[in-house]
Amino acid sequence: MDVFLTALKAIIDGLGATVVLPIIIFFFAWILGAKPGRAFRAGVMVGIAFIGINLVIGLMWGTLSDVAQAMVTNLGIHRDVVDVGWPSAAAIAFGSNVGLWVIPVALLVNVVLLVTRVTKTLNVDVWNFWHFAFIGSLVAAATGNLAAGIFAAAIAAVLALFLADWTAKGVQKFYGVPGISVPHLTTAPGVPIAIAVNWAIDKIPGLRDLDADPDAIQKKFGIVGEPVIQGLVIGLALGILGYYNAGDAQTVIIKVLQTGMNLAAVMVLLPRMVQILMEGLIPVSEAARDFMQKRASGREIYVGLDSAILIGHPSAISSSLILV
Repeated sequence: MDVFLTALKAIIDGLGATVVLPIIIFFFAWILGAKPGRAFRAGVMVGIAFIGINLVIGLMWGTLSDVAQAMVTNLGIHRDVVDVGWPSAAAIAFGSNVGLWVIPVALLVNVVLLVTRVTKTLNVDVWNFWHFAFIGSLVAAATGNLAAGIFAAAIAAVLALFLADWTAKGVQKFYGVPGISVPHLTTAPGVPIAIAVNWAIDKIPGLRDLDADPDAIQKKFGIVGEPVIQGLVIGLALGILGYYNAGDAQTVIIKVLQTGMNLAAVMVLLPRMVQILMEGLIPVSEAARDFMQKRASGREIYVGLDSAILIGHPSAISSSLILV
């Protein structure tokens, strides 16, 4: 069994999300009743969208990393702890004993909960099963019991599904992604905090009446309020803070302008990539709806995906840039 699981993990890791996810989407849509040609195109479009999203995120990450490092240097901050990021955390989690079991266990849990109508989400975001593996590996290390670690990973998978179902309607309405949920344990758990903060804001006179979403800002300020201009302005501001002493005037101007244009590009390109993703997911969503109406009295089912599909919204991008 260990040999099979190791081989399965190696295949998935080797092919990567941009290959395996289209294959999963193709078979899923086909099984649900979509025509083979339409199902195949849906899978390819989803893969293309994730390639595009990864490229744009890479541009954003590279730009922000450079300017953040420059700002830290300018402020004289000494960093004793390094955040290795999710790739290293995922490698550690999948490399553990629990990581070997997490994919089949999480999929089994998902299928059981779907069949028994406890949850509505089919989680195809297998790469982010590392969240479950990480939690399980901590439990296994603390208890010295592999079974306890696997059980903890299964509980984490269940929690992700419940959070995905709970937030699905809000996510679909706000982001315009019908039939989608986000069973992502580094994203969904923040929702209760957001609800509490929003409740507190609603109790503060003046602040509760402030309308500052992207549409309202664009309506009030015109072209200056457009997401692309916001990205440009934020990028220029970050560039000035990071590179004001980067060398001679020419070097400073070049770095500041490059930062501004890169982040303006992110504000435009990420939403475009999400549109391509939805072009691929709409046939899947329609096939799932038709399948459930015919065979399960109209029961609703969600396709669980990575929270990366949500970061193309101007509010999300602007917030991330401001947080830097």
